[in-house]
Amino acid sequence: MEARTRALLASQRFRTLRASGRAFGGSTALKVLADWSTSTLREIEAARALAHEALHIGNWKDVQREWRDTYGVATLVWLQKREGEGEADEEGATTREKLLRELDLAAMLSGPTFLPEIREAIEDVRLRYPTRKRAKCEEGEYRIRYDEFSSTADDTVNRRTDVSMETFYGDYMAKFSEKNGERSVTNQGTPVVLERAVSHWEATRKWSSKEYLRTTLGDRTVPIELGGSYMDDKWSQQLMTVGEFMDKYFDEGTDNTEEADTHRDKSVGYLAQHELFEQCPELKLDVEEPMYCALGTGTPCAVNAWFGPANTISPAHTDPHHNLLCQVVGVKRVRLFSPEQTPRMYPHDGKMSNTSQVDVINPDHDKFPLFTDAKFVEATLSPGDALYIPPGWWHHVVAKTTSFSVSYWWD
Repeated sequence: MEARTRALLASQRFRTLRASGRAFGGSTALKVLADWSTSTLREIEAARALAHEALHIGNWKDVQREWRDTYGVATLVWLQKREGEGEADEEGATTREKLLRELDLAAMLSGPTFLPEIREAIEDVRLRYPTRKRAKCEEGEYRIRYDEFSSTADDTVNRRTDVSMETFYGDYMAKFSEKNGERSVTNQGTPVVLERAVSHWEATRKWSSKEYLRTTLGDRTVPIELGGSYMDDKWSQQLMTVGEFMDKYFDEGTDNTEEADTHRDKSVGYLAQHELFEQCPELKLDVEEPMYCALGTGTPCAVNAWFGPANTISPAHTDPHHNLLCQVVGVKRVRLFSPEQTPRMYPHDGKMSNTSQVDVINPDHDKFPLFTDAKFVEATLSPGDALYIPPGWWHHVVAKTTSFSVSYWWD
């Protein structure tokens, strides 16, 4: 590990970062890190704390990339210094949990510049420290009564199988129209359920196993949304390991239907819109980028994970990108409104203008009278299905059972 730290601090990436230190106010912290062999652990911790504080001033989008890079390097140097000075907890499993939490924070907050080294450090920690043994009762799969929720009888979104790239582009993604004999693209698009489009993924078989998820992800720290939806007054986020999340918000003895809610905390936790595959690249082995994502710039601009118990909700909102929502575990129900319905959706003002004020399942027609005439279509997603959501389409998503989904955004 010491050799990796020396190589990191000798790299052109770090030299470039240090050269810009005076410009963004991080020169003192970067000098402490560069002189790590003579700096004390307390000095390195102070440099890391300074970078962490800089990440939490103002809006996240305005945080300087250099401070994110500094935080990533500081975490790696802190790890080396801590190990070099023999700083360790009495129990190996406790050390593992502490170090993985700090490294996961660095992976999420520091950006891509030093991410390869952070990932390498994570794997090193996972190999060197033992895990806590889990009880036998936590093995098995989520018991989901699919037949209770997976009926498509009420679906009004078109359902297709084996859709070619040409058909997908012309009939759904581009949505051509003709006027005065001239063909043009409307840019509105049309939603479609691509049945069994991702049923070949290993994830559709592996991720329903609680033991597989615990083994692969249980010790990784992730941001969990707490509350009915992100528009609720009591909504918040909390960092916890995936294992802690599963213990607290999933009922291990039921199928997570509404009946199960009587046996657990009424609050809902949701791992929502998280770039889990960047944080845990080993999960990429279980999925395969859908071919339709190549119909654009050639690569997705974001790949997000959505994992939670029954009754997680994404309120009606729009996204600026083409979206393919791939269902891996469980059943979700999606209600969609075309861009033409926007005046009836009562968008929030300001930063939340892509989110509707209306509870589209139980609307207040007195408060939102135009919504009475809003037209929508609905779709049911079962494991292996993928829903195409064109840019600008409003969509409300509710998990009817324990659910794991992956969304691909592209331009």
